[in-house]
Amino acid sequence: MNITLKTEYALRALQEVIAAGKGKPITRRQIAKNQGISEHFLEKIFIDLQKNRIIKSVRGPGGGFILNREPHDITLWDVYHAVDDPDYREDRCYHKTTAGCEQREQCGVKNIWFKFSRSLKECMVDITLVEITMKRRMMSDE
Repeated sequence: MNITLKTEYALRALQEVIAAGKGKPITRRQIAKNQGISEHFLEKIFIDLQKNRIIKSVRGPGGGFILNREPHDITLWDVYHAVDDPDYREDRCYHKTTAGCEQREQCGVKNIWFKFSRSLKECMVDITLVEITMKRRMMSDE
């Protein structure tokens, strides 16, 4: 499991969508400016978020993006799965070269990575955008 800048930027962008207010669209340009993210890169992220029904676009004057579901129904796992690794499988070994690995069947390391990966996924499923946004608010109040 590899968590990249795509997931980090997606989470930061979703926090901006939430901060704009429920049902109040915010433009990708405004999010990019607020977060210091390339608008082009953000566009790619938003395509993935839309495909996975995390956000939706609102057309016309005053348009932009809003959440497609309630923040408490969107998990860190949903975001990661949407933008970073849609083909994620828990049984995949940590090393990507295992297809020809002679030790694949008796490898003890594979089981460790499997347990680690499963535990990480369970944690990610338990964390919602509400929790992430609350932590952001607490940090900005300090």
